[in-house]
Amino acid sequence: MKTDDIDAVLRGLNPSTSTEISDSAWAELSAGITNAPSDTTTRVTALVPRRTPNRPRLALAAACTLLIAGVVAAAVVDGPAQNQPQALSFTEFGDKLIVRVVDPNADPKRYNAEFKKMGLNVKVKAVPVSPPSEGRMITFTAGSGQQLDQLRILAPGEKCNGTLNASDPGCQDGLEVPKNYRGDTEILFGRQAKPGEQYLQRSSSATETGESLAGLRIANKTVGAVLPLIGSKGVQVQAYYASSDSPKFDDIGKPDDGWYVHGAEPYSPGKVVLYVGPAPQK
Repeated sequence: MKTDDIDAVLRGLNPSTSTEISDSAWAELSAGITNAPSDTTTRVTALVPRRTPNRPRLALAAACTLLIAGVVAAAVVDGPAQNQPQALSFTEFGDKLIVRVVDPNADPKRYNAEFKKMGLNVKVKAVPVSPPSEGRMITFTAGSGQQLDQLRILAPGEKCNGTLNASDPGCQDGLEVPKNYRGDTEILFGRQAKPGEQYLQRSSSATETGESLAGLRIANKTVGAVLPLIGSKGVQVQAYYASSDSPKFDDIGKPDDGWYVHGAEPYSPGKVVLYVGPAPQK
């Protein structure tokens, strides 16, 4: 719709000259609004001319003005520079792309499709991890050492300036990749483990923050004293391993209650491995 045509319609809305406008003019204005540029992702429902008894056209003019303003605002927010995918966000940072996970519960197929849309041959594989690693990029592989050198996992909070937008309200850890990257890469992404599923990635100790025994002091206490503490957390022992300073370093079965616990490691949801020895750890 041409500018002079819109002006003509709007003049017809001026209450000082007229309170009525033809249905054909309203239909033309509606068509002009909905014919927004193709790069705008917002959809506007066409205004259908209708008769409303005893309702002045001025109210409709105000509503139409608000609708026009909404189309313009949406075009600014959802423009090409900020039109971020739903599962991942991609932000330019110099000659690099910063990729952050927006939806940690998304199907990995969504991640793969969004990487492909950006021209990157990057695949994501979700693996079971202990709670502190859920929703995080664990590691990655590539076809060559040269490709590996071009990729880097960012720590939480790193390079956050300029990466925040409506799709990425936080500043999670992410992946830094060159814009022109053409390598074949697979990223391991941490997901919640199912009951009985062994963690592929876990903390070094089950007593660390976020793990099942967080805050418990079990080192150098006897097995007999530690088992009730673990049980109070709803955690079971999957296996007992002799500590490295003991003669054996493998599953030794249930030790005597008088043995000492040297540490605990997450194994699967609700289960840990205890490292034990016949004497306190030095």
